Amino acid sequence: MPSNAVGVDIGTRTIAVAEVKSARGGEVVTNFGGVELPQDAVREGEILDVPAVSSALRELLSSAKVGSKRVWLGVANQRVVVRQVDLPWLEEKELRQSLQYQVQEYIPIPVEDAELDVHIVDEFTSDEGERMQRLLLVAAHRDMVSAHVEAATQAGLKPIGVDLNPFSVLRAMGDDRQFDQGSQVLIDVGAGVTNIIVHAHGVPSFVRILVLGGDDMTRALGAGLSLPPEEAEAAKRQAVVGADSDTAGRIVTEQADAFIDEVRSSLDYYQAQTGSTQLSGVVLTGGGAALPGLTDRLADTLRLPVEIGNPFDRYKAKNTVYGDDDLARVGPSLATAIGLALGGLE
Repeated sequence: MPSNAVGVDIGTRTIAVAEVKSARGGEVVTNFGGVELPQDAVREGEILDVPAVSSALRELLSSAKVGSKRVWLGVANQRVVVRQVDLPWLEEKELRQSLQYQVQEYIPIPVEDAELDVHIVDEFTSDEGERMQRLLLVAAHRDMVSAHVEAATQAGLKPIGVDLNPFSVLRAMGDDRQFDQGSQVLIDVGAGVTNIIVHAHGVPSFVRILVLGGDDMTRALGAGLSLPPEEAEAAKRQAVVGADSDTAGRIVTEQADAFIDEVRSSLDYYQAQTGSTQLSGVVLTGGGAALPGLTDRLADTLRLPVEIGNPFDRYKAKNTVYGDDDLARVGPSLATAIGLALGGLE
């Protein structure tokens, strides 16, 4: 087991990096940072301009000074499919070896063009008495994954694994506190992609990747107020969801309600599935989590407690100049990168 690992989260607007080390008493975050990406270098979680992403990553690494070139990458976009499937029980090693021969009917990607992964959710016996497994099957377009690997490689890094971003968020933020009431919902709100994870005791039962996020609000503000992207982004950070006394507030509220409707539809779909459980609460992470008024609006709609999650509440930051207030501000945006690094320690 390695003593340290580095996670690289290539988002739509920014790249975040985090280094985690094993220490006596638990893991600690020893380094982290972020850098803005050029416009349209990444769109909705998919890399369109590998050299631009690689250049930004090199810039970030020169300032963050991480201690290892070996990194874990994450992906989540519209070219990743996550499906719940039931298959006859197999030992995990045999299951993974035979996966490509069993799953074509469940995914809209030719298996020869896909990177496949699986997460075992549960074991049960069918009505016919057959031993079965309930799985979360992940299939990603191989060329999309290759673009992430190439961007990291061109930046001088050595990718040693690619994980699904929702699983990384779960690793960093999954909590046992409320499980006597039901499963926990994690929602990571990025600029172009939002990940929803339902889990109990760290075992995911539902994952959905939504191709929407904070950029939808920024574009709506730009169009509604005739602002360039930078000014629209600044206006979004000042607007309050639920405020209807000004045009910016009304636009942001309209966009937030559309976002919340998508979240609610996803959770309704989950709860209609076999084996679903009651939901106990919601934890928001990602750059969009801090939008003023979003937690209250989401709580009112879902009728669940909603809080902003901070990985630094669980993993201490070592040798940092950041104070507690600063860590609370940047922490939600680092959940995926920290989760990727934690995966590298397993």
